[in-house]
Amino acid sequence: MNLQDAIEEILKDVEDNKHPILDAGCLPIHRQLKVKRVHDNFNQSELAAIIGCGVSTLSEIENGRRRIPYKYLERVKQYLYCEMYWDKEFIGPISQDW
Repeated sequence: MNLQDAIEEILKDVEDNKHPILDAGCLPIHRQLKVKRVHDNFNQSELAAIIGCGVSTLSEIENGRRRIPYKYLERVKQYLYCEMYWDKEFIGPISQDW
């Protein structure tokens, strides 16, 4: 298989929703947070309200200038790994059957 065929196969799989184009799980947690926020169509103030932190705190976390404060860590993990949203609406827990 040549490179062009491989690229076309990957693009077809992405269009068929067989494979994600990015495995966010391999990113640092602050990048995972930003990727999921954008995917879920939240702006920073909306996600900050969900997590319970300030907008400036969330901005600093997402940009890697600040670690996630301990008091928000469990809520961030819950948002990242346990909750599914679609167009800013909570649609249920993430299935762990993988």
